[in-house]
Amino acid sequence: MGRARRWARVALSGCVAASLCLIASGGALAAGAGVEGLGWVVGGSIDVGGMYSFGENQSAKYNEYRDMDNGFLGELSLRGEMKDAPYYFDFGMKNPTRDDQWYEGAFGRFGMFRLEMGYNETPHVLSNSAGTIYQQSDGIFTLPPSLRGNIAAIFTGPPAPTSAAGRAAISSTINGLLRPVDLGFNTGVGGVALQYTPLDSLRFDLAYLNIRKEGTRPMGGQMSGSTSGPVNELAIPINNSTNEVKFGAEYARVNWGLQFGYTGSFFDNQYTGYTWDNPNVATSTATANATDRIAAAPDNFANTFSLTGTAALPLRTRVNGNFSYTMLRQNQSFEYSTQNPNLVRTNRDDAGKTSADAQANLVSGNILVTSRPLNSLTATARYRYFEYQNDMPFHSFTNNVYDGGGTSAVSASSLNEAYTRQTAGIDLTWRPISALSLKGGYEYQHYYRVNYDDQNFSNRENIGRFSADVTPVDWFLGRLTYTYGDRTISNYTFDPTTMLPQSIKYMYAPRTRNRVDALLQFTPHETVSTSFSAAYAIDDYRDNLFGVTKDDYWNAGVNVDWSPLPWLTLSADYTYEQYNYDMASRYLPGGAFPGISANNWNSTSKDEFQNFGVHATVVLIPKKFDIDLGYTVALGYTTFNNSNPNFDNTNPNPALRTANPQAIAYGWNKVENVMQTVRVIAKYRVTEKLSLRSGFAYERYNEKDWARDPMQAFMGNYDSTTPNGPPVTQGVQSVWLGATRPNYEAYIFSGFVRYEF
Repeated sequence: MGRARRWARVALSGCVAASLCLIASGGALAAGAGVEGLGWVVGGSIDVGGMYSFGENQSAKYNEYRDMDNGFLGELSLRGEMKDAPYYFDFGMKNPTRDDQWYEGAFGRFGMFRLEMGYNETPHVLSNSAGTIYQQSDGIFTLPPSLRGNIAAIFTGPPAPTSAAGRAAISSTINGLLRPVDLGFNTGVGGVALQYTPLDSLRFDLAYLNIRKEGTRPMGGQMSGSTSGPVNELAIPINNSTNEVKFGAEYARVNWGLQFGYTGSFFDNQYTGYTWDNPNVATSTATANATDRIAAAPDNFANTFSLTGTAALPLRTRVNGNFSYTMLRQNQSFEYSTQNPNLVRTNRDDAGKTSADAQANLVSGNILVTSRPLNSLTATARYRYFEYQNDMPFHSFTNNVYDGGGTSAVSASSLNEAYTRQTAGIDLTWRPISALSLKGGYEYQHYYRVNYDDQNFSNRENIGRFSADVTPVDWFLGRLTYTYGDRTISNYTFDPTTMLPQSIKYMYAPRTRNRVDALLQFTPHETVSTSFSAAYAIDDYRDNLFGVTKDDYWNAGVNVDWSPLPWLTLSADYTYEQYNYDMASRYLPGGAFPGISANNWNSTSKDEFQNFGVHATVVLIPKKFDIDLGYTVALGYTTFNNSNPNFDNTNPNPALRTANPQAIAYGWNKVENVMQTVRVIAKYRVTEKLSLRSGFAYERYNEKDWARDPMQAFMGNYDSTTPNGPPVTQGVQSVWLGATRPNYEAYIFSGFVRYEF
């Protein structure tokens, strides 16, 4: 990246120098806005500057989606029109030396065609503190061959892994093998598009888009001959691309129009899977795996065809319709069921097929009819149909699959899911007087799923809505909306050997929903504007005994904009959101269903979000010097309350505690995160075309997360035993990346010189 950045700096310097030469040579011809030369009138701007920051700013949270390295910043914008012909161009680029760079350009003829090109990059930094014990070559992760035997002996003992000496030995071994590894990837998006309009009523669109991701991300797998074995976390490489091609044609007349579209999407992954060594086992045996492998996302493609039409009908009525058909395909070869040479290795199903031959189709149709039979009445009717067709062949694997690093063969088969969803509704809007608007609506939703957990079922939901808008005076708007929904389910059955009773996923379960939204807007004077909004919603999963049983949500917000003086503008806003969830589950010793009610546990969680901001713009010298100041703070809190409803958690049944200690509910600490930002930007216009801009920002992020803060490569000191239960050897032998996102505090200074022409 360093060499690429140096060449980019050279290219940018050359571009800036050429632009300045153009400005200098054409300065005498400048008239009003823009510079004339070679038959073109060109205008634009150049920003040249830099950024410097310091503080505790090495956290991945600081530069999560941006490049915050100290150094050069630049931006160039050009726009031009030919003097004697209807041609034009636009070009812009920003931060060409950085990982968040972008470029955009267009050339066209007014009323006939427009050719666009562009490229941008977005970084996504996951962690700057990760480390791995593995050496990586492509998608293969290995341990030093000469040390495999010694490493395995240390991980398995003696001394026992759960003993103090054993934990110390494993920790020392892991830390001795660690090497730093970056977790994060860049997403580059480049494309070209052409719009061609040969006639006023006819237009063609053609586009190509390439999305590429390169970098690393964390992935975990289990090993050591058991599906409950230790976890090995890897920094797997990412190198994939999606190529997208689009074509569209549109023909429009006064009372009707048609549009045809095609989109082809082709995903290519450079990795078919990832293989890693097991630290616990040096040589594979019939009961332990020395290596394991997990498949990566397969290559696939999709083709979508769509047709859209609109037509005007009598009685002030218009109908709009859309139909689309998508073909999804994937035929990558199956991975071998195990890497262990002592076990039966196969990548064929019972029918001898070695690839998925996955085929699915999406069918979608929409129709919308809008009519205004009376000046005070508007009616809208709509219908939507969506179907997911799964045409993949059935694949069965009898006693030749090894799940999650296990060494005991099990059977497995594909589950070919398919479903349809239909929605129909009608809305009526009536304005009896100019100050009042009433709206009522009804919607019916039907969902039908085929072969989900070997059962077919459907649910239906009836939804009613009512809203009223009141505007008694020009400076006031009040709006109130109420929504009620009732969902029922049919033909859903429970298998007591694999399911808890009355445990239905929340997206399918019977549910009663109530929601109220309110909005008030005041503009008593042209210098003052205020708005207030609030909402409350509650979902009651009335038939669920397990899973999500209830959730509710409410929010409130206020915004004020005020210009007390011609040279001063102030604004402030505040929002509060709260989400509450009630959930229930049951501990199942040995995985045996349905268990006993004494092992039930309940969890209620609450997510709270608050956002507050103030902003001021001060014009010190009109049209010459102004300052923007702002402060924002975002707070997020998550609290948990866990309990055992069928016995007193403060004095639980001693026999129950001894028999099933994992069933006992314990409290979890509160999760907190706070983000504060102070920004000051000063702008000074030296001349009509030359201006200076400087800025200062202070950012501070604080987070407390009991589940993530202590993460390190060796977690045996945190996960060495089950409370009041037997030792957990697997947790001690697990190897993590130790990826964290620590708090940060950063001071950021920037400065720019801007020239407009």
